[in-house]
Amino acid sequence: MGLLKENKIVCVILAGGKSSRFKSDKSRLKIGSKTLTHYQYKKYSKIFKKVYISSKKDKWGLKNIVYDKYKLYTPIFALIKLIQKFNYIFVIPVDVPLLSQNSIKKLLKTETISCNSPFIGVYSRKDLKFLKNNIKKGNLSPRFGKKCIEINEKELINLNYKNEYNKYRFEIKKLK
Repeated sequence: MGLLKENKIVCVILAGGKSSRFKSDKSRLKIGSKTLTHYQYKKYSKIFKKVYISSKKDKWGLKNIVYDKYKLYTPIFALIKLIQKFNYIFVIPVDVPLLSQNSIKKLLKTETISCNSPFIGVYSRKDLKFLKNNIKKGNLSPRFGKKCIEINEKELINLNYKNEYNKYRFEIKKLK
């Protein structure tokens, strides 16, 4: 976990999506008395010295918002902007609350992303070229050309639908 020890990496929580499948703003879902964004911010603040929220606007009253000004709702543009700003970033979507500390450590140690979910993991300035090339080719996924490792699928539960939120919210709450 050299990046953490050397304080070279920040955590960025992606919370700028439309939540179109969910039909309401997932970043504002309640986990106990807090929003999902507050839950994730607190969780990652215990691991990383700096945690930022990437979003189109501030909906939570938190510090450290990095505004995503792009019209398209895809995290790849935010990734590029964030890498240029911070050099090394650990990325986690707001709606993936079950990622374990062991998996986070594994991703940090290997400086990779999750094979199952490319918007989870470590990106650095050296990834800029292939991210920009992907965009030129019309591919808005950061997966192609990036080394990845497998993460347990249960940790990658993505709260895309209300039934997933209803099924996992008590499990999330227990993890506090």
